[in-house]
Amino acid sequence: MKDRIGTETYFTPKQAAGYFNLSLSTIKNYIYAGRLKTLITPGGHHRISKSELLTMLEGGNDAPENSGRDGHLIKLCCNALLNTFKLLGNPGNYFLIHARSVSKISGAISKAMGLTKKEIEETAMTGLVHDIGHIGIERRVILKEGTLTPQEYELIKSHPVIGYEVINSINQIKDIAGAVRQHHERIDGSGYPAGLSGNNIHKAARIISIAEAYDSMVSEHSYKRPVSKEAAIAELMHNRGGQFDAEIVEVFVKMNP
Repeated sequence: MKDRIGTETYFTPKQAAGYFNLSLSTIKNYIYAGRLKTLITPGGHHRISKSELLTMLEGGNDAPENSGRDGHLIKLCCNALLNTFKLLGNPGNYFLIHARSVSKISGAISKAMGLTKKEIEETAMTGLVHDIGHIGIERRVILKEGTLTPQEYELIKSHPVIGYEVINSINQIKDIAGAVRQHHERIDGSGYPAGLSGNNIHKAARIISIAEAYDSMVSEHSYKRPVSKEAAIAELMHNRGGQFDAEIVEVFVKMNP
């Protein structure tokens, strides 16, 4: 169980890894490198503040690595965009955590597929900003916890196009705009916004759709309980060839997340 002291939530390192979809070794490395302050229990165990870890992640330390001046500008642009989710207040934390998780998973899938370094970096960066279009949707709709009306759902479905327009307007990252627009397309053509199918969907978008679905299933939300990793993988397998690219699902499953 997570501990609560006052209004703050504290995790064990294992709990923090699970909640933020990071590896346990990553959490431990943060602690031992002095990048993450912790409370020490009387028994000598670490307890990690949720807000402390979130602040560190928001700082962009886990953003995909890019070399050179252009890579640095791309990283700055993407992290600046992500910070707009803070305008939503505490609920914006979900978008920040989700974005970094999708970026991490997408990069790992790309690497497992044997893509080039450039493709891996671009896919991970696309994962980081894939949901940025939500900032253009009415706050009451984005933050609604109950069932969406058909009209509200249509507004939510506009976020890939809004995200495309935002990304495409920034020269340093406009190359990833197409994949942002397509991350809700489906292999069988039943997705949105354009109803694309098969290889007509950008490879990065096909990767991100899997990473996003998996993270959404296993992560905590204000409106639903997470499922186990095994259940999430079973759902991906069930929908391979329809919603998801079957070959990429197979790669992801072999990674044993």
